[in-house]
Amino acid sequence: MKRIFFVVAMVIAVLFIYTVVIVQYMNFSSIRNIIPSGIFVLVLEIIMGLLAIFITLRILFKQTYAYKKSHWILLMLFNPLMGILLYFIFARDFRTKRLEKTRPMIANKDFLKYEEPTKPNLDDSDVGSIFKFIHHITSRSVYENDTYVELLNNGDEFFPRLIDEMNQAKDYIMMEFYILKTDTTGKMVLDVLKDKAIQGLDVYLLYDHFGSEKYVQKKYLQDLKNAGVKVAVFDPQELSPLNTNVNFRNHRKAIVIDGKVGFVGGMNLADEYNHLSKKFGFWRDSHVLIKGNGVTSIQNVFIKDWYYVLNEVLEKPLDKTIELFEGLFTVVESGPDYENGLIKDIYLKMINHAKKSIKIVTPYLIIEPEMMLAMKIAVQSGVKVQILVPGLSDTKTAGFATRSYYEALLSFGVEIYEYKDHFIHSKILVIDDIVCSLGSVNFDPRSFHLNFEVTSIFSNKATLDVVHSFNQDLEKSVKIDRESWNKRGLFVRLAQGLVNLFSPLF
Repeated sequence: MKRIFFVVAMVIAVLFIYTVVIVQYMNFSSIRNIIPSGIFVLVLEIIMGLLAIFITLRILFKQTYAYKKSHWILLMLFNPLMGILLYFIFARDFRTKRLEKTRPMIANKDFLKYEEPTKPNLDDSDVGSIFKFIHHITSRSVYENDTYVELLNNGDEFFPRLIDEMNQAKDYIMMEFYILKTDTTGKMVLDVLKDKAIQGLDVYLLYDHFGSEKYVQKKYLQDLKNAGVKVAVFDPQELSPLNTNVNFRNHRKAIVIDGKVGFVGGMNLADEYNHLSKKFGFWRDSHVLIKGNGVTSIQNVFIKDWYYVLNEVLEKPLDKTIELFEGLFTVVESGPDYENGLIKDIYLKMINHAKKSIKIVTPYLIIEPEMMLAMKIAVQSGVKVQILVPGLSDTKTAGFATRSYYEALLSFGVEIYEYKDHFIHSKILVIDDIVCSLGSVNFDPRSFHLNFEVTSIFSNKATLDVVHSFNQDLEKSVKIDRESWNKRGLFVRLAQGLVNLFSPLF
């Protein structure tokens, strides 16, 4: 009933808006003589007011933090029409009830049965409590001494390695990206995918509609399909009152080849990730290559997403070859369906566990209160907290939003670095230089609550490679000085304050 009410109310509101616009701004004198435009405006205001009150009450009854409610209530009070429209686009709940009927394997978390059964010895590990916590709240397997992890920095390492592994594929390839473009880099990879399909391999390609649709050439995509590539699109995003998932996106970047090799990280399939963008030039990013039993979990994420889109379960054999590589490894997913907030909870656990250092790399920094408090307590406990963000943001709004948190962070001793003159897109969290998360997760509410994300978490030799890479990046960065930062202009302060007020919506 609630959904029906919202849909009907939205349709009525839209019809009234269109009618008012026509009567007010078009020369339809006959309509004006029959029905004065003032009546339409009055009725519209009444309907908008009642709907705004209804939505405000719905928000107030939600059992969530006050800061997640306040900006919506402010919008409803100051501009009901704008508040209602934005609410229907950006604040709708994910329809998990629908999944219980249409995708029961997701609702029942049946995909966890595809995880490798493992019994790691976590009691003797310095980070054992972190991995115990991960397993407890996600039920995902923790792999010990059987998963190889290799850091790949930037597109000039990632794309050649990806193509090399694809060329060696014998059975199947599974690939999903948030952004997929049929540009030079995109076609370089997709052409290999096409060739493998022609050779008779099972090839699966999944991309997010919001992130990719405007960049994909339909003819080229059809050529892929004709060659045998099976293509799926995650949640086509028609902007309408009927589409309650318009604000939810599959932000994952995950690839599996023959069950032997997996890739997870921050890079999408497009020219900018290979340093070919005129706007950005050099693009700093990170991915990891994974071999061994841990690939099982990456494949699990992909087949779940494929099932979500097409209601088809992919039954593919997993390679049981063990890659001896000392350390712990796991894969964690999150999303607005049944894993909402899991990665955020794990990050809080990791930050609270830190004894010496916390290293964060993120292109977008929007910090929720509990995360801000965790960082403050960490610094006050003697932990060195360093955050690396872009010196050149991909949008001005993102730059303002990120910098709007500097003052609070600097005030209690967090070190902030901007990657000089370039955009950095890596998503990394390292604790005490011994445990690392590297995947698709930005340090913002969208990644923690709205996007479908995936990250690899590991404690092994690859962690030291990430730390070494982080330290090299700091040498190419500018440290933000608190005293200088506090001298920034009044206009900049005002702009950052306004953007900060609504940054949870980004």
